[in-house]
Amino acid sequence: MARNKQAIPDGPPDEKWLGTYGDLVTLLLVFFVVLYAMANTDLKNFQKIAWSLRVAFNGVGEEPAAGVVGDANSATTSTEAASAPLFTDSLPSKRRDFVRVSTELTSFARELNVDGEISINMNLEGIIISLSERLAFEPGSSELREEAKQVLDEIVGVLQTIDNPVRVEGHTDDIPTNNPLYPTNWELSSMRAVSVARYLAEEGGIAPERLSASGNAEFKPLVPNDSRNNRMINRRADVVIIYPTDSRRFSVTWPPSEN
Repeated sequence: MARNKQAIPDGPPDEKWLGTYGDLVTLLLVFFVVLYAMANTDLKNFQKIAWSLRVAFNGVGEEPAAGVVGDANSATTSTEAASAPLFTDSLPSKRRDFVRVSTELTSFARELNVDGEISINMNLEGIIISLSERLAFEPGSSELREEAKQVLDEIVGVLQTIDNPVRVEGHTDDIPTNNPLYPTNWELSSMRAVSVARYLAEEGGIAPERLSASGNAEFKPLVPNDSRNNRMINRRADVVIIYPTDSRRFSVTWPPSEN
């Protein structure tokens, strides 16, 4: 029995695929043009804009998180941060300042090669700049290290642009001190806070009436004091830039007046 051969149509083949192919080539060309344009963009300004948008639209965690805010692969100077167009004009003052402080101090910390020893966070009260014990103090004492003074000089530059009150807090771990000058961690944490506050006032020119200092010993840890690494995280000095809360209050008089 003879097999039926499939009929082969006469004429040119279907060329509809050429349209799809042409579109693909065009899209690839556009794609490479965009890549070229991005390669020539100021990546430092792009990073700052991206960070501003993250804060504006996604918000920032209310409790401290380990590490310094920012992308470790891009550094910006404080001059660039001030001149770069950040899309934060419509933000509340605290969030706007948080973006600026984070950008400036993150860049400076990298330049000083201490970026792992500083963190910038925000909570309901204000902006918290945390300096690790390893950066800020000699072991078991309240004497400021030279690197800490350089960082505090940079913080002074931030504080001079605003008039918010500032509270310096000292924190330790739960291990007792072995220095007779500080019988307990209360004295050590308090004197460390005083050392930072005095430097801001005496060397940085910050108005003393804006400053206060407090020692919290081991009683306000970031993480449980149950390991060597956790204790290292808890030993710190916090510079808290305080922002006013809603001043509206309901006043109740008791006993009520008879009028």
